[in-house]
Amino acid sequence: MIFHPKKEALKEEILIEKMYKMMETLALINSTLDEEKLLQMIMKAIKEVMEAEASSLMLLDPNTRELYFSTVEGGSQHVKEIRIKANQGIAGHVMQTGKPFIVNDVSKSEFFLKSVDQKTSFQTRSILCVPLISRNKTVGVLEALNKTGGKEFNEEDVKLFMAFSNQVSVAIDNAKLYNMAFYDGLTKIFVRRYVEAWLETEYARVRRYNTDLSLIMFDIDHFKKINDTYGHQAGDFVLKELAVTVKNSIRQADIFGRYGGEEFIVCLPETKVEKALHSAERIRKAVEEKEFMYEGKKIPVTISLGVASFKQMPEDKVSRFIKDADEALYFSKEHGRNQVTLHGQEKKLKTAA
Repeated sequence: MIFHPKKEALKEEILIEKMYKMMETLALINSTLDEEKLLQMIMKAIKEVMEAEASSLMLLDPNTRELYFSTVEGGSQHVKEIRIKANQGIAGHVMQTGKPFIVNDVSKSEFFLKSVDQKTSFQTRSILCVPLISRNKTVGVLEALNKTGGKEFNEEDVKLFMAFSNQVSVAIDNAKLYNMAFYDGLTKIFVRRYVEAWLETEYARVRRYNTDLSLIMFDIDHFKKINDTYGHQAGDFVLKELAVTVKNSIRQADIFGRYGGEEFIVCLPETKVEKALHSAERIRKAVEEKEFMYEGKKIPVTISLGVASFKQMPEDKVSRFIKDADEALYFSKEHGRNQVTLHGQEKKLKTAA
């Protein structure tokens, strides 16, 4: 075997360059705790660093014991519609063994699943697949597909990809822990304790500088009836869809959280009472007009809302401020539902009635 110093030096240079790219990417990955953005960054980085046409992250569904395509870069997005058994295909083989696997010609592999390409119209030629291990358990796999320039995946690629996988696993775990601490698992909006902590800080600032802060509290009308009529899974569906609908109806600066079972809160910083009432009405209307279709059945959904404004009713404590919004919500529920009430107007409305 003839040793070529220049070729070996070039290979070393390329590997070092890839390592630097990987480290740059990992620094970016560790700077975000948004799981969706994190996974997108990972897939783009894999595609670039591994010189692949496409990359994918497959995760294990613990309930069905199936692998599903969580995030992909390049190739066809239709692949996300596909699920495979945890012991099927090249991904399934890596899942079972917990070891990396190279296939540079899928037509000669007994493990390759042709059905995936058939459904997506993507043409897979080669695959490098490595396990994604979290707390000593294989929770999924990372794939790099079709090395560019007619090249083949090799053992150096495996070492690089495994190093990548180890760091990615830590980053994903951190993002999951963050999401568990701050976001509601069902609706993907802030949990109550985060909202209350944010409000505590913001309320101190508002009282000190006498600036604007408004609150909207709302809950779903007759939610128990929805659960009893359509089932608890339908109730969960309504909660998730409602959260998306409201998110699309508020500003990015607003803090939106799940306050109880079917009770929600929206904090509107630097917002005068008139704008807060307008926002509440926009939310109410968006929910009323939204079609909640579950298993072919339309579920009628409306909400009752209460609004409190610091400038209108400057309370000494944030807990009292929250209670103001809750009292206004209660008035809406007791007087017809599917409406907005501003705290402080209840007496006037009662007198007018």
